[in-house]
Amino acid sequence: MTALIRPLNDTDLDHLEAIERRCFSTPWSRNQLSESVRHHAHLGLTLSHPSPIIGYAFFMQILDEAHLLNLVIDLPWQRQGLGRFLLEAVLNHLRATAAQSILLEVRASNLGARQLYAHAGFTVLSLRKGYYSTPDRTIREDALVMRLALCPTDSATTAV
Repeated sequence: MTALIRPLNDTDLDHLEAIERRCFSTPWSRNQLSESVRHHAHLGLTLSHPSPIIGYAFFMQILDEAHLLNLVIDLPWQRQGLGRFLLEAVLNHLRATAAQSILLEVRASNLGARQLYAHAGFTVLSLRKGYYSTPDRTIREDALVMRLALCPTDSATTAV
């Protein structure tokens, strides 16, 4: 298998929307996806085999800090190391731009994602009570805030 990383564009929106619906109980809307593809502070990466898109990530960087907004591998391709590959591409991109750290939120119940991030070196900073909601908005789920220092001189892991 050959995995390709490339920037996202508007022609990817149908694929992104379909993956969101398959993978998340509360998927991003097409408008949210479109804004993320177009916004200057966001960069999307796609994982293609060799096409169509089978995964992507959205993140933004403000000065020397980045925030991972969304990382997903389509259901048939999960548990094959592709999430790790895509996350590493994001981290390499951020290191090249001199980002010092990256933050993310992950559902407390999402053990697979938590393991992926822990394996990459992320540590838990804090808990955000009721951060995520179910589709009917009747139940709220906690999020773990995780952080990774991207350069050796930035080893602080205290909550902000």
